[in-house]
Amino acid sequence: MISIKKSAREVIKKTKQLQIGAVVSIFSLINVGDAWSQQIVKTISQDKSCDFIAKVISGDVRHQPLTKLCQEDEVKSANGSRVKIFCYPRGSVLEVPNGSVGKHCSPLSNIERRGCTTVARRNCINPKGTEEENLPRLINPYGVVIVNPRPLLSWSSIKTATSYNVQVKGIGVDWEVEVEGNSLPYPAAMPAMKPGNVYTVDIMAMRQNVPLVSNPSALILLAADKTQEIAKTINILKSLQQSPDELAIDMDAVYEAQNLVHNSIEVLNARAEAGSTNPKIYRLLGDRYMIAKWPQQANQAYWKAKVLAQKSSNDPELALAQAGIEMANGTATRR
Repeated sequence: MISIKKSAREVIKKTKQLQIGAVVSIFSLINVGDAWSQQIVKTISQDKSCDFIAKVISGDVRHQPLTKLCQEDEVKSANGSRVKIFCYPRGSVLEVPNGSVGKHCSPLSNIERRGCTTVARRNCINPKGTEEENLPRLINPYGVVIVNPRPLLSWSSIKTATSYNVQVKGIGVDWEVEVEGNSLPYPAAMPAMKPGNVYTVDIMAMRQNVPLVSNPSALILLAADKTQEIAKTINILKSLQQSPDELAIDMDAVYEAQNLVHNSIEVLNARAEAGSTNPKIYRLLGDRYMIAKWPQQANQAYWKAKVLAQKSSNDPELALAQAGIEMANGTATRR
């Protein structure tokens, strides 16, 4: 049962406020989704002879389409044209000239990633609300950056709550509803979020119309041009003749480059539910859960990756999965 309700929020002064103005002003300096996997990879880089950074799509006379390339590998086109590759670090399709792949398929710069790293914690904030167990924490969408202007909202339950007051505010949007349960499809009657803007999602737990606790979060709707670019890249990847697991891994790279954690989790979860036996699927899923600040789910994914890596004697993925388990356990212990 959903009803419009605006009065409850005036009854209580929230003890913990999300400074959404600060989020708006400094988000341009933030990389919300700087992957935990980058930190993990560093721990075993010495054990790998090659980290694949690209995949040939077409136009290379030396390599067949779908061939994976290392940084030092070179491409050569016919008749001086360019070679089309998919660049993992950038999550995009590039047309590159003859020569070393690494010159053109480089990781995103600090300026492009806006300077936030999981190691140094510089310029980092957590705009997804407080992670305490006694607060209604926004679950869906995972992460902060989204592409759906009308997302399904879900949050963790509070035992003493009988309902929840959900408020969404931002440019062109200002609505509030009360709902029983812990999920809410974005109301069709309410204005949709607008691309490129930041929105506050405030979940207040209620008990018999009495406000208990609230926990505000932020969501950023990706700019329209970025959304179109992503859709174009995904369509190119879907046109290639590759396995569902490889397609999911490629799509994850596209989403990760734009901090779209929710989309990454969706596509990787779909492969997990389909029964994938590729340890990389589960290891990447663990990485994305870590970005979303859900270490328990990450730990489960890492353990699955570890088991599959052991069965297939995949030593690089086994090392990554083990490092992920240790990181997830350490994060959960600190809470």
